[in-house]
This record gives sequence, structure tokens and C-alpha cells, in this order.
Amino acid sequence: MNKFCSVFLLVFVSQSLFGQLVASKKVLFVGNSYTYFWNLPLTVQVMSEKDSMILETRQSTGGGMSLRQHWNHENNLKTKDIIEKNKFDIIILQDFSLQAINKPDSLLYYGKLWNDFIRNYGAKVYLYTTWARENDPQKQQIITDGYQKLAAEIGATVVPVGQAWEKVRSLRPDIQLFDKDGSHPSPSGTYLSACVFYAVLTGKSPVGLPGRIITKDRNGEKLYLNIQSDNDAKFMQEVVQELLKSK
Repeated sequence: MNKFCSVFLLVFVSQSLFGQLVASKKVLFVGNSYTYFWNLPLTVQVMSEKDSMILETRQSTGGGMSLRQHWNHENNLKTKDIIEKNKFDIIILQDFSLQAINKPDSLLYYGKLWNDFIRNYGAKVYLYTTWARENDPQKQQIITDGYQKLAAEIGATVVPVGQAWEKVRSLRPDIQLFDKDGSHPSPSGTYLSACVFYAVLTGKSPVGLPGRIITKDRNGEKLYLNIQSDNDAKFMQEVVQELLKSK
């Protein structure tokens, strides 16, 4: 083998190994419509694709489902099977939106059951703190306290989505985070939520993320998951950055 071929082979092998060593984490989102509206998991994955740490996301969700219903396989949920048959690094738990307010004991009880189950499979547990409904913003503290109490008892990481929503609503009420029903997220709400998840899961600042989140469909054509103006995207990114700095 001549010298040129040897150098070419070394470069090729080095690049191949480097490509294989790109860090990635497999993440499962367990929840309901607050997770699947505007495809939050895929949005987070696409946001991460510019980094050396790629988040491979998957979801197990059902409309209006609670952690209790996931545990009991209701509504044909197969969350336990998905966890048993796949190797996840992180599993994110999101309870029914009013659970921390109306049934805090259920949040704690099933949160602990899920924590024990998940840790048997070597994954870390993260808790998705959701937001108060549009007409009842004062309930945010109750929701936050419920998830923080559970996190303290099981040693989980909190993803403070609800607190980010609270901050944006106070500073920029013109950014409509809610769907018309006053409960579910609008595209802006999902974008803000994704920025929080991106920052917590990667440890990187969300500032500089694109306002347009684009992937490809099965035909290789552009698929727009979310479109925010540059100004709104930057504002939401900066709110998330400042919020996490204070934690």
C-alpha cells in the first residue's frame, strides 16, 4: 500500500469512528396531549440536531391520560412494554394537567411507582412541570410545588416548563402560548416548552436556536414543525436561559 493510500485510509477510519462517537441520548416522553400537541418530542429532537449530543426522542401518550392510567395500561397504553423492550437514557414523566392541583397524592404515588420501575431499566427520571390554565394562572405555584416535592422524594430532575410559561405570560402577554381552549399549547407554547427541554436535556443554552424548526418527511421534503418570528423566538430562548440560570 503506498503512502497516499495509507493516509487516505487513516483519515477515512478516523472520520468513521468520530461519526460513531457522536454523543446521543435516547429519551422517552410519557404523558398526554400536553406532550403530543405540535409534536413536542420531535421538536426537541430536531433542535438538538445541530449539536454533538443528539436526542433521539420517542413518546408514549394518550389524550387526557394520567400516570395512573399509564401504569394500569388503560386506553391501550403500552408504556411499560416500551420501556422493557428499549434502552432509554432518560424517561420524562408528565401527569394529567390538573393532577397536581386536584389529586396531589396520586401524582406522588404513581410518580414513585414509575420511578422505581424506570430505574430498574437504568434510565434517569425527569419530571415535566406543566403550566396553569389560561384563566387560572395563580395555580402555577401549586403545580410547581407538586412536581418539586415528587422530585425531592425520588431524586428526579425537574424540567420547569410551567415556570417558563409563567414568566413569558408576565413579560410578553402578546405571545399567545395557549390554544383557543385555554389549556393546550399553541405552536408558540410548544416552542417555548421545547426550548426548556432542549436546555435541560443538553445542558446548552437555547439562545441561537432557529425560530423555524424543520425536518423532512418520508419523501425527503421539508416538514415544518414550528414557525416563530425571530424576535419572539429569541425572547423565549432568553427567558429560558435566565430561568435556568436562577435554578
